[in-house]
This record gives sequence, structure tokens and C-alpha cells, in this order.
Amino acid sequence: MVCRICPNPVEFYLRKNGFDIYLCPSCGFGQTDVTLNQIAEFYNQSYFQGHSAHFAQAENIPLPPRYRFWIEKQLAAIPQSASMKVLEIGPGLGGPLAAYFEQVRPDIQYTAIEFSEYAAQRLCARGLDVRCGRVVDTQFLDEFSGRFDLVFGTEVIEHDLEPHAFVRAVGQMLKPGGRAAFTTGNIQGLMARYKHADWYYLDPPAHVSFYSPRSARQVFLSEGFSNPRATRYGFRHIEWKLKTRIPGLLLLTHLANISTGMTISAHRGKS
Repeated sequence: MVCRICPNPVEFYLRKNGFDIYLCPSCGFGQTDVTLNQIAEFYNQSYFQGHSAHFAQAENIPLPPRYRFWIEKQLAAIPQSASMKVLEIGPGLGGPLAAYFEQVRPDIQYTAIEFSEYAAQRLCARGLDVRCGRVVDTQFLDEFSGRFDLVFGTEVIEHDLEPHAFVRAVGQMLKPGGRAAFTTGNIQGLMARYKHADWYYLDPPAHVSFYSPRSARQVFLSEGFSNPRATRYGFRHIEWKLKTRIPGLLLLTHLANISTGMTISAHRGKS
């Protein structure tokens, strides 16, 4: 078996939830033996209600300050215009970021692609522009080519089996110079290494791709993005920053590589 990013031979890491997880000794990427059919069967109403995963999602939840901080940081990294368009991949039941564009920035055109038919139907019922399918589907690549200023997703890239196809599709949907931003886990973070098999992010078949900072940068670079970055802190540390206002807290967290979470960001090349 080879790494889905390098590709170099992978090594067995551990077994969890009945699935084998492998690590690439070259780039640090982790992958499972889950199939696409198993994933498709998993994301039903039971999943979102917390019966088949370790969490549940609610609809129309308030906008937490940490999520507003994160999305505004992404928006600030791209040129502002009167016709900005953003695409969210995998919003689930719509969570806080769909609410941000509904309540705070209705001037920005918001579109989403959601894999779960159940979740997509619930979002459409709110009047949101949501399409059901995978980001790599030909219909989306054709319709959305070069359309968006920002393509983003929170806790979604780890759900996709095909890193290169996923990132390539994101790049195709962005305008030249547009920004991609995704939050995910950091399998090489100190928390992941300490917890090992008990690290909650190792959760197949919900999570099937486990990124290291190196593997994240590698896949974005290879698909034509410029200056990819892996910022090693998550929403919990953003919340601490906003509550404590400790100067440099996020920078220290990043340098210490403690956090479970990280943000992967990059810009599409302008050529």
C-alpha cells in the first residue's frame, strides 16, 4: 500500500473501530482502509444526531466568537470586493459559518457542497444555496470553475479519501489568487502522539485522512497552490485567546505544536 499523497510505502500504525490505519514515514500522512461506499452509507440522519459518531450537530446554533474570528481571518487574507463569492465544503447541518454569512455578511454570496443528502435537504429548507454531492463531482467542477474568492471547510478535509483530487477540485473552483482554508487535525501534534489510539480524531469511518503539516503543504503545492501554510492551533485555542487576551498565545501554541487542530491555507496561483 502506498501513501495517497507522496506516494511512498506506508506502515501499519494501529487498528481502531475495526479499520486499519497506516502512516507514511516520509510525509507523515495517515490513511485508512475505508471504502467510498462505506463512507456514503455512514452519513445519514443517525450520524448527525450522534448515534454513529462521538458528537451530534444542531441546526441554527448561535455564532461562537471563535468561529467568527477564524472566518474573518480567512476573509481578510483576500482582496475585498462588492461581488465576493465563497464556497463552504461540508457544512453538515449548517453550523456557525453558514450563520455568519446569513447574519453578519449577507453581502457575500454563499454556496455550499454537502455530501450528506439529509444535511443538504435541511440546509436548503433554510433557503441556503446548497448542492448535494462530492467536491470532485464533474457537475460542480464545470459549474463552479474559477468562481469563488474563498473555498473553505471546517473539520471536513479529513472525511475525504482522495487528497489530491479534493485539493485539485478546490483549486479549479477558485478564482486566480483565491484562497483555500481548511481546519483539520494534526496527527504529528503532541496531543495526537500522547493520546495515540485514544486520540479522538482517529475515528474511522468518520475520519479517513489524517494530515501532518508536511503532508498538507505537500498536497497543496503539488496541485498548483502557492505558499501553503499549516497553522498549528484549533478553535479551542482561539477561544482561549479571545477570553484571556494573552499576547502571542496563538503563536506560542503553533510553535509548541501542542494542539490537536490546525488550519491549512493556501492561495491558487494567478497564472
